Amino acid sequence: MKTLSFLLTASVLCSYSLIAQVKTEKATVLWGPELKESKKSTLNDLVAYDETGIYVSKSNFKGYFSGYDIILEHFDNDLNKTKSVVLNLGEKKEKRTLELMIHFNDVLYVFSSKSNNEIKKNFLFVESINKKTLLSNNDLRKISEINFEGKKKRNNGDFMYSISRDKSKILIYNSLPFNKNENAKFSLHVFDQNLNQLWEDNITLPYEDKLFGVEDYQVSNKGNVYVLGKIYNENRRTYKRGKPNFKHRILSYINESSNNKEYPVEIQEHFITDMKIAIDNNENIICAGFYSELGTMSINGSYFLKIDGKSKNITTKSFKEFGIDFITQNMTKRQEKKTRKRDDKNKKIELYEYDLDNIILKDDGGAVLIGEQFFVRVVTTTTTDANGNISTTTNYYYNYNDIIVINISSEGEIEWTEKIPKRQVTKNDGGFYSSYALAVVDDKLYFVFNDNPKNLFYKGEGKVYNFIRNKKESLAVLVELSIEGRQTREALFSMREADVIIRPKVCEQTTKNELILFGQKKKKQRFAKVSFVK
Repeated sequence: MKTLSFLLTASVLCSYSLIAQVKTEKATVLWGPELKESKKSTLNDLVAYDETGIYVSKSNFKGYFSGYDIILEHFDNDLNKTKSVVLNLGEKKEKRTLELMIHFNDVLYVFSSKSNNEIKKNFLFVESINKKTLLSNNDLRKISEINFEGKKKRNNGDFMYSISRDKSKILIYNSLPFNKNENAKFSLHVFDQNLNQLWEDNITLPYEDKLFGVEDYQVSNKGNVYVLGKIYNENRRTYKRGKPNFKHRILSYINESSNNKEYPVEIQEHFITDMKIAIDNNENIICAGFYSELGTMSINGSYFLKIDGKSKNITTKSFKEFGIDFITQNMTKRQEKKTRKRDDKNKKIELYEYDLDNIILKDDGGAVLIGEQFFVRVVTTTTTDANGNISTTTNYYYNYNDIIVINISSEGEIEWTEKIPKRQVTKNDGGFYSSYALAVVDDKLYFVFNDNPKNLFYKGEGKVYNFIRNKKESLAVLVELSIEGRQTREALFSMREADVIIRPKVCEQTTKNELILFGQKKKKQRFAKVSFVK
């Protein structure tokens, strides 16, 4: 028993020694003090940052009947908490629902909504926050409303938003309620930096709501709005008999003009599985994503399109197939052998369950696409005990795996595609500690995520070990990706060192070379500032 204990201790010490040897020198980490909070408290969003520090919103669950308190907090540049205030969203029946907090033109704004079932209207309000006291400036005002009279119960619409690339305009997109067989409807409200409304429009499309799905929406620097939609042929099935059952359309709504346009995005060569849009500084529309040869939701390559905003012509179009070597990266030897055998028999081999997360536009006219494999596996088990009693258990397995990065040149050509190995499979937690945080520093990309130390020296072949959140030897890694597509993987810090586990989904880049991390474990919470060394 003593021998076993000694071997386990030696193994752990060896693991920490290896981590210390490969700890990155590409960044420094400043930890804030450890915070003792309720287990039912967590970070919602890093709302803002300025020369005084950061502003964050947290939620504190009070009970099934009492709901949540929303807490607004300020931390100084050394990550010390200086102020904490429970956000006042009204009392009892007049209590509003938090929709959004943003930092816009150096002002903190809180957007909240209140649905009135008596008059069948859903209202959106905005108020500004004093950054010193974190209290409202008592300037609450209504900026939008949705009429749901005559609609189905609980169908009162939704408020969504988008901010322009130069942060000078904000779009409030109202998803309007509908009845069966009605045409799709939405309304647009565009505001300037001071939240003065520039224009609004109520849109009724010539498509039934059940056959039209909004995929993305963007507001340009000039205040024009672009909506990406899917138009289905018969029903909302993605494909039928192996062929696409939908077409992509981009709808544009021009600031203070009736010159609205519809851009068909039809690519005969491939089946488009995933598309996002971005608007460049010249009002050109950038479309990018993944395609498939099988006509399913698997992917076999990436594409990049640039559409001239005036002529509606596709001026740039490029495609790049992943290839068998790329597809088999990060597979076990057994999986790779099986996959290559199928490829040798001329069977179509594709990747599954990848979503495009982000389009980053570069100053030279190029772009970077970032995607991640994500899916949920549901396992239901039914058992019968000795007395004949039947019980059923359902577990949800959240899979956040490899990251794909695609670099597009200034000419619109796909230069390279890189896959970052990652395995994060967790059960019944919504992927609380999964996914990645991203920082763009000059011409490099930095990814931070929770990992297994056994993957530190991984070279793209063999098993990728799963991150296990309860293990003391788990760590946060830093992956640097150069402009040429070369990646390095190093330890940022261990869980033992931090005494918390980071939550990548709520971490955010605040300045050109700084990334704010947030971690928690039970009642412990901490912020950290990662500064990248140039």
